[in-house]
Amino acid sequence: MVKPKDLRVEDNLKVIYIGGEVKYFRIQAVDNIFYKDAHSALAAAGTEDYSEISNLDPPADQLYYIYGIEVDGNVKVYLKQPAATNRWGTNKTPEGGPIIDIDSPLSDAKEVDIWIAEDYPPNVKIVNDTNVYITPILKWQGKRFSVMGLREAPSVFTTVRIGGIAD
Repeated sequence: MVKPKDLRVEDNLKVIYIGGEVKYFRIQAVDNIFYKDAHSALAAAGTEDYSEISNLDPPADQLYYIYGIEVDGNVKVYLKQPAATNRWGTNKTPEGGPIIDIDSPLSDAKEVDIWIAEDYPPNVKIVNDTNVYITPILKWQGKRFSVMGLREAPSVFTTVRIGGIAD
């Protein structure tokens, strides 16, 4: 099985969307994503409710794969993707655990496994549990795949799921 970070031009993908829709694609180009997402200052004991990271909403001919998120600022970060689906949790604790960090270096980014397609960008909630103002910055690391749709299923492909395992 090919790992997402090892996918290359001419590899084929079987993409399973929320609700079970399946599409097949061939990768046409691959590039890295290093996206710095600065948020507004957050008051002590404040919360920035779930908001869409619209710059991580790819066009129809691209898929994004995020494998790491670095948090710059002593805040908790929660994720939904799509907007109504909690990630990083279990059936008993669906909101899951937050990413928590204090100015970690890029090499210490929290490992994640997030596939993003058009109209399925991540949504984050940021919580400042400290007694000081914080201006949080999220640094998203991943791959950007330019893809071409295929009419039929290829004989060899890598399966990916948009939005985690919940349908």
